[in-house]
Amino acid sequence: MEGFEVTYLGVQKNGLVDLNSLRDAIRPATCLVSCMAAHNEIGVVQPFREIGALCRKHKVLFHTDAAQALSTIPIHVEQDNIDLMSMSAHKIYGPKGCGALYVRRRPRVRLRSPVSGGGQERGIRSGSVATPLVVGMGAACTLIVQEQARDAAHALTLRNRLLHGLQARLPHIIVNGDL
Repeated sequence: MEGFEVTYLGVQKNGLVDLNSLRDAIRPATCLVSCMAAHNEIGVVQPFREIGALCRKHKVLFHTDAAQALSTIPIHVEQDNIDLMSMSAHKIYGPKGCGALYVRRRPRVRLRSPVSGGGQERGIRSGSVATPLVVGMGAACTLIVQEQARDAAHALTLRNRLLHGLQARLPHIIVNGDL
C-alpha cells in the first residue's frame, strides 16, 4: 500500500507482543494496529484484549486476525475494543473458501475498496456472494458459540497429554511460545 509507513514489532522470547513496545511504537500518525489473536503454528494467544484497550486509548483502529482463535477463545468485539476482525469459516466447522470481516458500526469504521467495480458488500468488494458458503459460515458461527467451551477444554486436555508424554520421554525438549 502506498502512502503509509509500516512499523513491524518483534515478539518476546515467549512469542507475545510486548505491550510497552507497542505503546512506544504508536505515533500521532498511527492509524491502525493489526495482529493475530492466536498463532496458527505454535498456538500463542496474543494479549488482544490489552492491545485493543491500548489502541482505543490512543484512538487507533485495532484489527485482529481471529481465524485461529474463534474455535477456542471467547471474543467479544465491543468489550475487547476490536474495530476490525478477520474470520475464516473452515476453522470453526464451516466450509473452506469463505471468510468474513467484522467492521465496527458505532462509531463507524469507514473502509475504502482497494479495487473498483461491482459494488457488492456495500462497495467494499466486487463479485457475486457465494450464498451456500455464507449460509454454511453462519451455521458454523452458531455451532461454535454452542461448542466453544467444550472444544477448548478438550483441546487443552489433548495438548497437556501430548506435552507431558513428550516431556516424560524427552526431558530436554523446549516448547516454543507461551502456553
